[in-house]
Amino acid sequence: MFENEKMMSPRQHKLLPDGQLVSRRKAFTLIELLVVIAIIAVLIALLLPAVQQAREAARRTQCKNNLKQLGLALHNYHDTANTFPPGWIGKSSGNYSGFGWNSMLLPYVDQGPLYNILSQGGIPNMLTGLAANSTTTVKTTDSTLGALRCPSDPGAPTGTIAAPGTVQFGRSNYPAVCGFDPTQLNVMVNWPSPATQTLPPSSSQRMGSYWVDQVTQPWGGCFGENTRKGIRDISDGSSNCLVVGERYTPQESSGSVPNTTMGDCFWAGVPLGASPTSGSWLQALVVGECTTKVNFGNSTAAGGAPRIDTAGFGSMHTGGCHFLMGDGAVKFISENVDMNTYRALSRISDGNITGDF
Repeated sequence: MFENEKMMSPRQHKLLPDGQLVSRRKAFTLIELLVVIAIIAVLIALLLPAVQQAREAARRTQCKNNLKQLGLALHNYHDTANTFPPGWIGKSSGNYSGFGWNSMLLPYVDQGPLYNILSQGGIPNMLTGLAANSTTTVKTTDSTLGALRCPSDPGAPTGTIAAPGTVQFGRSNYPAVCGFDPTQLNVMVNWPSPATQTLPPSSSQRMGSYWVDQVTQPWGGCFGENTRKGIRDISDGSSNCLVVGERYTPQESSGSVPNTTMGDCFWAGVPLGASPTSGSWLQALVVGECTTKVNFGNSTAAGGAPRIDTAGFGSMHTGGCHFLMGDGAVKFISENVDMNTYRALSRISDGNITGDF
């Protein structure tokens, strides 16, 4: 009986001198323990990428929803004003406002109180312009608006510029589309690697070193300095035109991009200085160009560090970035899209047939 029990049970038995039977369980060996640990490690290794992919899919969905909300806000603004807002308010009598298109959409994205502060006497406000924002104590233009931030972007919610003053501005990941620089048609062929030059040459490098509207007018996009473009102007068809796209936050040092902030994106607008040449090139903060390919500056394979400064579009999503079309649809455009197609999409009335993209 004991022999049968011993064969059927993992227990070891011992007969004491008084005839009592004592059993004790055999412990795990070191090899068995290591095997169990190895199995658990393999399961975790298999599960972790799936969890990360699920999280990124959720972030991409949220980013897409952000752009859809911007599309609704733009069309609601259009219904009221019969035009889209200007890319940013440039030259005007006595000052250079600099406030950008996002600041004008605040009432349409559930930010009415913030808009009232900026339009009715806050510091800064839409009359005195962003140049009046010369102190770090201002708690308006440095506000963080979740609807304007891509959840996949690792950048800090605010960025710092050194002129005027040392001021923080709330970041956005969604600059508007101003078209592309027609003088740089071969830029993808002759542009040096990002290791030596981070932006296209000539006027596109600073997107204009003089009156900026003179630079962006021939670019053909929906947004620029003091633009008044509406659905009536989009003769190529609203479903064939890019109006807003994604831009990643440039690689940071100590939480901010120092001084120039080229390639960053602030929702409030362009903090212009006292003359049209003082800070006017900072228009890259509210609009973007389609001169260079999507994500060109966000790949170590391109010859430089990831997330270099850019005046174009790109994202932390793998393979491309989201764009809002003129009809309110949101599409994910590959970083390998044909450049002629991509550039044609950035213009609203060039008459080109884009086809599939």
